[in-house]
Amino acid sequence: MATYESVLHVTGRFEVVDAHERPDEVLEYTECLYRVSVTKRYPVTRGPVSYRLRDGTPLRRSSKGYFDTLDGVRRLFTVEAVEKSDAGC
Repeated sequence: MATYESVLHVTGRFEVVDAHERPDEVLEYTECLYRVSVTKRYPVTRGPVSYRLRDGTPLRRSSKGYFDTLDGVRRLFTVEAVEKSDAGC
């Protein structure tokens, strides 16, 4: 059985506003899975992408233009992508 180490990398930042025009920031995380071995090197495996508000609230990217909280109570609209990195893993 293989052993993996999971590392989260911030791969994007988005400025967003809610329905009341309150600004916030969404962080995009990409999970990278590193296979641990003493004798061999294995390529890094890219895992799932997740989104969280700056305060740690998990989000779902419902469309390219907006995010929803997992409970569906808040919807946040993208103002602009502040930073986007493809060098995740």
